[in-house]
Amino acid sequence: MERELLAIKGLKTYFYTDEGVVPAVDGVDITIREGQTVGVVGESGSGKSVTSLTAMRLTPGKVMEGSIQFDGKDLLTLSEQQMQDIRGNEMAMIFQEPMTSLNPVFTVGQQIGEAVRIHLKYGKKQARARSIEMLKLVGIPRPEQIVDEYPHRLSGGMRQRVMIAMAMACNPKLLIADEPTTALDVTIQAQILDLMKELKSAHGTAILLITHDLGVVAEMCDRVVVMYGGKVVEESDVITLFTEPKHPYTQGLMKSMPTLDSEEKRLYSIKGSVPAPGSLREGCYFAPRCEFAMEVCRRQAPQLTEIGQGHFTRCWLHAPGEGEESP
Repeated sequence: MERELLAIKGLKTYFYTDEGVVPAVDGVDITIREGQTVGVVGESGSGKSVTSLTAMRLTPGKVMEGSIQFDGKDLLTLSEQQMQDIRGNEMAMIFQEPMTSLNPVFTVGQQIGEAVRIHLKYGKKQARARSIEMLKLVGIPRPEQIVDEYPHRLSGGMRQRVMIAMAMACNPKLLIADEPTTALDVTIQAQILDLMKELKSAHGTAILLITHDLGVVAEMCDRVVVMYGGKVVEESDVITLFTEPKHPYTQGLMKSMPTLDSEEKRLYSIKGSVPAPGSLREGCYFAPRCEFAMEVCRRQAPQLTEIGQGHFTRCWLHAPGEGEESP
């Protein structure tokens, strides 16, 4: 078994707003091993992106508790200069929207070359050559010309490839991809996913893949973490999650996927909506939407419990508390 590369333990990230304290991430544990792809899924507002931004030390929120160990280093104790040495070099991130993540006043080559000039100490000519090499690697045609183009001259798919080229320029140990295929058509999406798999195979890069698309999870991931309300509600290997989902929220996500053999005229949807962060203070956060909710669910929050080999869930249906009624 490969060693742990990233270990997030008991992470709590809170935001202080005019309306009060908002617990965006509320006690999250995620572990990624070398060369492994771990998917994080959940509806918007579940805390996926905030977890990844906290790991990169880029969130405006405040870390209240927990630790983030990366390659033997506690990231929460490092100085900003030490984090800058790690970002883009040992761990890199593909952000959700490439048009707003790329600087409009610098060329593609300047933006890719910046990382290698800072971290690998390349000169201008070396950095330009590396930029062209990376553009070629991610499948962009005419890389010698594209390297001098500005982001607004490129299509959405090409901009996303540029983001991947930037992230992979220094051959990082960990790549965090936040919705890397959002707003792309299915053809470009398939090409981007194939590219990420090729880069992982070639360099042994571990990937933390944040997405709401279960089809992408099935194709890309080794393990899956399901988040809801800032908490992990289920975690397992990808095959177990799709064949034996245990948490009612995970089951609802699976039932909402369209299938070719279904005769239903309407897709299944989980009733209700995701609660605003911080609006629920006690009990299971999913209880107001859960068809199996019991009295204990509304009074007491369940703990994440191992119910099988490497399979964890946070639900009273599978882990009744001591002294509480069993469902």
